[in-house]
Amino acid sequence: MTNPLIKHWQITFLVIVLLLSLTSIGMYGIKLGMDFKGGTMYQVELQKSVSAEEISRIANIISQRIDPSGLKDATVYPVGGQFIVVQLTETDPVELEKVEARIRQQGKFEATIVDSVTGEGEIIFTGDELTKVLRGDNSFGVYKAGNSYEWSLPFVLNEKASQSFKEKTFHQCNATDFSSTGAANYDCEKTVFFLDKPSAVVITSSDQYSSDEEIFKAGNRFENIPADTDVEKLIKDSMLQVIIVDNNILDENKIQSAFLLTKNAVVSPDIPKKIVDDLNSMGFIVSVVETKKDLPWLWTALGAKQIISLTPSITNEDVSDISQAKSFGTLRITGQRATLQEARADLEELAILLESGSLPTPVKSISKETISPSLGESFLSNVFLMGLIAAFIVASIIVIRYRNLKLAFPILITGFSELIIMGGFLTLIQRPVDLASFAGLIAAIGTGVDSEIVITDEILGKSKEAHESLLQRAKTAMFIIATSAFTVIGVMGPIVLFSRNLPGLDKLFGFAVVAIVGALIGILITRPAFTKIVEMIVNKKESEEHKRE
Repeated sequence: MTNPLIKHWQITFLVIVLLLSLTSIGMYGIKLGMDFKGGTMYQVELQKSVSAEEISRIANIISQRIDPSGLKDATVYPVGGQFIVVQLTETDPVELEKVEARIRQQGKFEATIVDSVTGEGEIIFTGDELTKVLRGDNSFGVYKAGNSYEWSLPFVLNEKASQSFKEKTFHQCNATDFSSTGAANYDCEKTVFFLDKPSAVVITSSDQYSSDEEIFKAGNRFENIPADTDVEKLIKDSMLQVIIVDNNILDENKIQSAFLLTKNAVVSPDIPKKIVDDLNSMGFIVSVVETKKDLPWLWTALGAKQIISLTPSITNEDVSDISQAKSFGTLRITGQRATLQEARADLEELAILLESGSLPTPVKSISKETISPSLGESFLSNVFLMGLIAAFIVASIIVIRYRNLKLAFPILITGFSELIIMGGFLTLIQRPVDLASFAGLIAAIGTGVDSEIVITDEILGKSKEAHESLLQRAKTAMFIIATSAFTVIGVMGPIVLFSRNLPGLDKLFGFAVVAIVGALIGILITRPAFTKIVEMIVNKKESEEHKRE
């Protein structure tokens, strides 16, 4: 004789999901949020006070950078018009360093080119003109390329940027000679990508400049610097004023001219202290940028990230008039790294910055402190004890209500099953359980028990009032429960979709996610199994009653 628990697929499915959830919990463990285990808090100070709308936008950008998936226990909210508080459960020093770097970066992205006619640099497009990063595209990702790894990031430009790209790259290749087949060989202009290019005058020593020229000549493929890079052309691409200090003497005319345009100065570390003091006394805000190993100092100081050579197909060399030129709305940024880990890190960091956008106002300072848990393990112990007491009370009420001990066990077991499955889901997506998520768990379990009582009542009640089939009664009960579940999803859905963009409301994100997941687990997994169990119990009970009659 076939075991009824195996015969019904709904029950079998529940058992399988339960086993998978227990496996997930056993392998990864349930992560606790800041309310239970503490974490790290950053206080971010902006360079100037901004409007309420602007600081809310900045808070949203920072939130997207440190938690792009929305699955971490991170809270970001503005305080006044110049401060933003960031709270997260992370305590690992390496991860915290990455988080701080993402917060600090302004994320201002620019693509430039030197005009072949005027000889001056000009912006082709900015990061604000990117509509999206194509993460789902086949070209997005990291690929093995010989003894190194190449990463590729495709993105889409808006219509204005596409038009600008077409106009500013049109016929930017010159035919140098012809092959034996008659095909032209081209020497094309190069575009330069800048990230967080400073709004400053750049000051370097003649020795540093000479050293940079040698490194640029050799190139560095892992830093996207082609060999024989022209330093003067890179400076024109940056559209910044670069002053070279020769024999430790600063050109006063040049520096006074620069002061009319900017009050910020970026200097190389070998600039004498006397010159730095003179700049400070003139009113400049001086920043010393350190030299990075195997990199030209100017590359770092200018914020250059990549140099890419145009191709004849991109510059529309096959048509004579710009009105016939093709527009390219989808472009790619590529790079190389020595290891797979480095390539993935580069790709993800750039993708996050481009997706989140640039900060309208730069960050002035960041203070960090470790915070202790406000609730802790004792709170969890108390909640667990309260849960056992609540379960005993619910079981007693069910036994008194239906006068059938067999109906109490399925309701309680199903409730615990939902708790385990939701715990497995949270561990699988690595979502920490904060106070909001915990409240969502309690609400989901409470709603689940309520739904199971409705199912039980509906099946038992209909048997007394009408001659409907057991199957029809079960269908009616499931329709009521499904309607209730979809109502929860309809109410919580907008919170999940829009809370990330509305500071304050983001604290409800965890509650809404868990409530929706609980509703889906109920209608797809636990309620069908529970209904089958109740059907078997009621069917057996009705059969026994018919035999007695």
